This record gives sequence, structure tokens and C-alpha cells, in this order.
Amino acid sequence: MNKSLILIKRECLTRVRTKGFLIGTLLAPVLMLLMTVLPGLLMNVVSEGEQTIAVVDLTGRLMPALETYVSDTKKDVQGKPLYKLVPAESNPRVLDTTKIHLNRQVRQGRLNVFLVLPGDIFETNRFELYAKNTGNFQVNESLNDMVSAVVSKIRLSESGLDPELVKRLNKRVRASTFKIGENGAKEESGELTFALNYMLGLFIYMALIFYGMFVMRGVIEDKSSRVIEILLSSARPRQIMTGKIFGIGLAGLIQIGVWGLCIILLTTYGLVMAKQFSPAAQNLPIPSISVWVVLSFILFFILGYFIYAAVYAAMGSIGNSESDMQNLQWPAMAPILMSFFLMFAIQKNPDGPLATVLSLIPLFSPILMFTRISAHAVPLWQVLLCIGLCLLAIAGLIWISARIFRIGILMVGKRPTLPEALKWIRKT
Repeated sequence: MNKSLILIKRECLTRVRTKGFLIGTLLAPVLMLLMTVLPGLLMNVVSEGEQTIAVVDLTGRLMPALETYVSDTKKDVQGKPLYKLVPAESNPRVLDTTKIHLNRQVRQGRLNVFLVLPGDIFETNRFELYAKNTGNFQVNESLNDMVSAVVSKIRLSESGLDPELVKRLNKRVRASTFKIGENGAKEESGELTFALNYMLGLFIYMALIFYGMFVMRGVIEDKSSRVIEILLSSARPRQIMTGKIFGIGLAGLIQIGVWGLCIILLTTYGLVMAKQFSPAAQNLPIPSISVWVVLSFILFFILGYFIYAAVYAAMGSIGNSESDMQNLQWPAMAPILMSFFLMFAIQKNPDGPLATVLSLIPLFSPILMFTRISAHAVPLWQVLLCIGLCLLAIAGLIWISARIFRIGILMVGKRPTLPEALKWIRKT
């Protein structure tokens, strides 16, 4: 046991002290923040100013309504108008010439956009938008909404209906969602809760693959550098395997702890900040993360790590190079991929027989049992049974990987096939 502890300390400190580990641990949260917050800030803060838009109104009826609509609704956060509408020649007989003239103005930067509203827009529901950059979907959607709203209002007016009354009668009804727990019901956004659970499940999925590959690479590197021959002279294969799996796992937990804290801050306290700066977010209830969900996330990440670390270590014992690692990772990665895709089906029915059975299978448990716990209250006996099965699986997989390791670690040259590696388990 003392030798295993020494090896655990060696594997952990070897990785934690590297510059790559420190940079990765600190840089990942920064990149995570930039990827989630920066695009929205750039889209809302970086403003192009007031855009000049020429309107070719072939109906003869839309231009005044558009000007009223823009002055009433299309303003930025400072109350400044977003668009300046300029009427253009609306004679259908010279439409081609008008387009050529407006195209030139757009190229020269005198216009940002020009619209062509055909005379049959009320029947076809189509109009034309010309711009240098048609990829600015915010402007495109804003102009689509503007023209659509004005056309709808004129249609209602001409039909004798009050547009405001119709708008009020057709206003959508939305449900306020409440999650029922042991302490009663609490209002929660279903969309935000799903997004939070999805992010945590995705985090486990990525971490299992990332750290599993980390373990496999560590075994192959020791094997190719012949360091393992020195270790074998003073420790048994099972002690070496245990030290490698637990040592890398300890380093991984430090990194995961930092990343996990950042995810929780981004998904909960980030919303508090969003409510202070964005009026649209005022009505969004903040998703609560119970202590039970947090503990289950940590627990099933740890269990999942040791399950797949043992599998990846066994695969690393078979391979001899980085190219071998690329081929050997798929048997270990397949259950993780299946768990991730099954997560969406289980989210809809966490109490179903399929969800219950699959979540108790150790290779699927880290993601699927956590998904069930975060989506719904799971009976305690199922959670305890799942933990017991996972612990048995970890012990069995470490034993199996050590059996493969003791022979495969000395096999250099031809890479054994998977059936040959399975035969090593039965050898005494």
C-alpha cells in the first residue's frame, strides 16, 4: 500500500507541477468566459450607429407606416434611432434603373441597405433586401420584423379590425414552471434548468474522454521510455496501475474543481449579472442548484473517472505508440458517446424503465444517473445500488487492467490484437 501511495504522489506531482497543467487550469475558465459572454457583448455593445436605409415602396402605402414604426420601436439602449429611412423612386417602369442607382450608393457607403417592397407584397409576403453584408442576421431579422409588422397592421386596418385589439387577443400565454422538491415547489425556468443539466452532463462527458486519454498516454509514454522497467523492479503491476490511475485522477480533480466552479458561476451568478444589465432577462427565474445535485455531480464524475481510467489504462498497456492510441481509444469511448446521446431521451422520462436500467450499468452510470438525479428525484436505493455497482466495476476493471498491464507493458514491436489481450487476463 505504501508503494501505491508513493506512485500516486509521483503521478500527481509530475503533472501538477508542469506549466501546461497550470496554464490549462487557469486558461480554460478564461476561454469559457470569453466564448459564452464575449459574442453577446460584441453583438450588443459594438454598434454600427444609425443605418441609412432607402425604401422603394411600390405599394404606395407602406412608407409612412414604416417611418412611424421606426420612430416608435427601432431604438438602441440609449434611445437613439437605429434606422434612417429614405424614400426612393417608386416608379415600377424605371425599377431596374433605380436599383442600379441604389446599388452604386450602397457600394459608395452612402446607404447601408435598400429595400424593394413590391406591389403584391400583401399576397406574396415577399420583399427584397439589398446590402453589402447579407450575413448581418440581426439587421436582416430586424428589417423582416419591421416590414412584417407594418404589413400585418395595414391588413388588419383594411379588414376593419382594430390592430391593437387583435394583438391583445392573440398575445401568447406562457406557463410559469415550478419544480417540486422535498421543501415544496420553487419557480424555475425549464429551459435554463435543462441548459444547466446539459452543461454539467457535457462536462462529465468531455472530462471522461479527456482524462481517459490522459491515462492512456501516460501508460504508453512510460512503456516507450522504458521507465516502467525501473518501476517493475520495485513494485507490482497492480500497484503501478493503481498509482497511475489514482495519481492522474487526483491531478484531474484539482483541475475539474476549478473548471466546475467556473461553470456554476457562469450559469447561476452570471444570470444575476445579466438581469442587472439586460431588461429582457428580468423575468427569467434563476435555476437553483441543490446540494444533492452538486454532490452527485462530484461523486459520479469521480466514479466515472476511475471506471474509464482503468479501461483506458488497459488499452494503453496494449499499444506502443501515439498511432496505436488513436485506434485503441474507440472501445473505451463508445459507451461514453452512447451515454451522451441517451442523456437527451432520459431527460424527458427519468423514471422510465429504460432510464432506470441503463443508469445502473456502470459504464453508463456516470452520465445517465447524474442526468436522472439532476432532472428528477431518484429513489435513494437506486443511487446506493448504482454506487455499489460502480465500486465493484472499478475494482474489477483495475484488476483486469493490471492483468493486461503485466504482460502488455513488456510487449514492444507488434501491437497485440484485442482478443489476444483478453487472453492475458486468464494467464497466471
